[in-house]
Amino acid sequence: MYTVEFHQQRAEKAVEEFEEHKVGHLVTVKTQDVCKNGFGVTNIADAVFLDIPSPWEAVSHAKLALKHEGGRICSFSPCIEQVQRTCLALEEHGFTEITTSEILLRVYNVRTISLQIPDLGKTADGNSSTGVDGGNLSNEDALCPNLQQETIQFKSGVPLKEMVGHTGYLTFATKNLF
Repeated sequence: MYTVEFHQQRAEKAVEEFEEHKVGHLVTVKTQDVCKNGFGVTNIADAVFLDIPSPWEAVSHAKLALKHEGGRICSFSPCIEQVQRTCLALEEHGFTEITTSEILLRVYNVRTISLQIPDLGKTADGNSSTGVDGGNLSNEDALCPNLQQETIQFKSGVPLKEMVGHTGYLTFATKNLF
């Protein structure tokens, strides 16, 4: 894997982290401006991932880095305006299958929810309106172990009222073979 970082300090930190995770021997880290100078490789990449402020400026360089047989590009952008400019650049450079997905972080807390079983009385044939006659079932056989207490408990995901973080967009495209 080749990774290119604009900031020297971030590149050094990336090298440290790759070494800590025992994959340093699989990764080449370079420091340069890919928007101005490209990636430093030609026709060898299976995929290119862009996480830079102006990804549209690097699309032509990414195309050169990708193999002749095609390849995929992915760009992360926090703003829809960046997505629009990147999609236009991808089209201009002959990329196809351009798609964008919005990525949201929405945290759900797992909670035990207790709901009271409504007493709707008996049906016309005299059966319980819940469909379960709690008096004839043992606790182990009951569909709802808390039936005698006239509540049902279950686990559920409850979203936070406020979203932490912000949205982001992933744009994917395929290098045209022709």
